[in-house]
Amino acid sequence: MKKMSRKQLPWYALSGFGPGMLNLVIAAYLVDALSTAGFDQNIETWTYANKTLVMTAIFSVLVLIAKVLDGLADIPLASLTDNLKTKWGKRRPAIILGFLPMLLSYILFCFPLVNAEHSVANTIWFGVLLIFFYVSYTLTMVTYYGTFSEVTKTPEDRIYLSNWKAGFDTVQYSIGYALIPLFVGFANIRIIGLACASLSFTMAIAICMIKEKSTLPKDLAIEQEKPKIEIPMEKAEQDVSFMESVKLTAKNKGFMLWLTVLAAFYFGLQMFLTGQNVYASGPMGLESWKIAVMNTSAFAPVPIMLIIYSKVTKKFGFRKAFQTAIASFGIAMLMFSIAYVQWISSDILRLVIGVIGGTIGSYGIGAFFSAPYMIPAEAAAEELAATGKSHPSMYFAMQGLFTALIGAISTSVIWLNIKEIVRGDNEFYGAHLMPYLVMGACVIAIVLAFFLPKKFTELGKKAKV
Repeated sequence: MKKMSRKQLPWYALSGFGPGMLNLVIAAYLVDALSTAGFDQNIETWTYANKTLVMTAIFSVLVLIAKVLDGLADIPLASLTDNLKTKWGKRRPAIILGFLPMLLSYILFCFPLVNAEHSVANTIWFGVLLIFFYVSYTLTMVTYYGTFSEVTKTPEDRIYLSNWKAGFDTVQYSIGYALIPLFVGFANIRIIGLACASLSFTMAIAICMIKEKSTLPKDLAIEQEKPKIEIPMEKAEQDVSFMESVKLTAKNKGFMLWLTVLAAFYFGLQMFLTGQNVYASGPMGLESWKIAVMNTSAFAPVPIMLIIYSKVTKKFGFRKAFQTAIASFGIAMLMFSIAYVQWISSDILRLVIGVIGGTIGSYGIGAFFSAPYMIPAEAAAEELAATGKSHPSMYFAMQGLFTALIGAISTSVIWLNIKEIVRGDNEFYGAHLMPYLVMGACVIAIVLAFFLPKKFTELGKKAKV
């Protein structure tokens, strides 16, 4: 695949913005919008029809199944895109193959079959659509992420691309978590979800920018007969079978250690991102505009925090910088837990505490976006340089499998059921437990990060002159 210049990488990083927004909207808004549980303010706009359209217990199981299947699908889909044989190469066809059903299933998710409470039909309908969405989204994005090590020339370029992707993720999350709550005061979340569908076409940027040759065996044979005078690294790349790809990835001890760290903090991160609307509306008792203010405090400072995080990384390396990021997120959760409507009667005081917590946590947000792109891309690039074996998508797929399973446990098994817990007259009790679970996950992730290998611990650290 043709390498990209530094000037092209920011545009390439923008490609994943739209599909990422669809995933955010479904996970953070549309799934919760099928039930009134946990909401207090603006219920008629936070939910599809101001009623519970699904059978919550059964639907939580279907959400779990969808996310588990999503994780399991990562591995064969990664092998598919790493070894796809077409006239147009392997990456662009795979992206298109995933993009179309992803967009269709997302749009259909905005339309319930019937406008009835606790509907079996709706429960099955939305569960099936989730499966189609997550699997097709995975094919699209695991292919896209797999190119990060292929379109870049050096580790510095990979960090540069990852940081730009993290920056666009920040914009995505700012829109998703700061602006959308503001719009919910005026329009139903279902309408807002449909309006976001058009953003998915940013993926067309990657489709246009990827430059690769035919991967058909007959065309590859012709290429092998040509004099090896251009792009020798690409000609040294070897196809890797499905099982060999899985084994090579699983044997990378450094990468597998990274997955344990990722699993711990991702458990807490996904629980918070999925349930933050319910938590802000219920336990914190904030109206839509106040939620927008609080979320803005968490995302607006991120560009500055990314600069600080980058400087910390250059001075101390990835591990210490990432640990400080996780710690800041844990402190933010502590502040949110204090701003409990049952403990503090003043809306303004709860909002102020939430804003302080959001600002502190903003330091960690950018790091959380950047690291999951940086580590797999670096691991794949190192292996390619050492062995000539190219299967970068499998690293992202293995990471995706871990995050899907952890996310499924966190957001469906635990969150969808814990927010239903009621103690006495306190209807917010279950949802209020969320930040404590997140804080625990942060502590575990910080401890596990001490065991990362030196190649990741020192990643990004500027050499002393």
